[in-house]
Amino acid sequence: MTTSKANLRTKPGSKSPISWTVAKYTPLIELRKSGGWYEVEDMDGETHWVYSQNVSRKMVCVAIKVSTAKLRKTPGASGEIAEIRQVDRYTPFKRVDIEGEWYQVEASWGEAYWVHESTVWRPVKVSRIKF
Repeated sequence: MTTSKANLRTKPGSKSPISWTVAKYTPLIELRKSGGWYEVEDMDGETHWVYSQNVSRKMVCVAIKVSTAKLRKTPGASGEIAEIRQVDRYTPFKRVDIEGEWYQVEASWGEAYWVHESTVWRPVKVSRIKF
């Protein structure tokens, strides 16, 4: 997501019911495009529609997949805990760097933190090949 928030809908079209309102950097898997709308899948496997101008392929976004995740100032299990100590499930971030098993992420409010890769979900597109 590139806007501060966006409405996901049950069908393509601005008059369709809103299924979920998501924050900037919320990661989604693109399934298909119809007109100016993308059908997308969220981290729970639910499908929605989002207006194409609200999304970007230019950044890697992740979301917290565990109930709470610790935020650190430096990478590593013994890294200093950040002022904002932890975040809840579904909190979205933009990934800006990787160091081993640690992701440096940027929050929508502009601060950068480190989180362990096991605590985040990132969309991965899977290709199917038929023989």
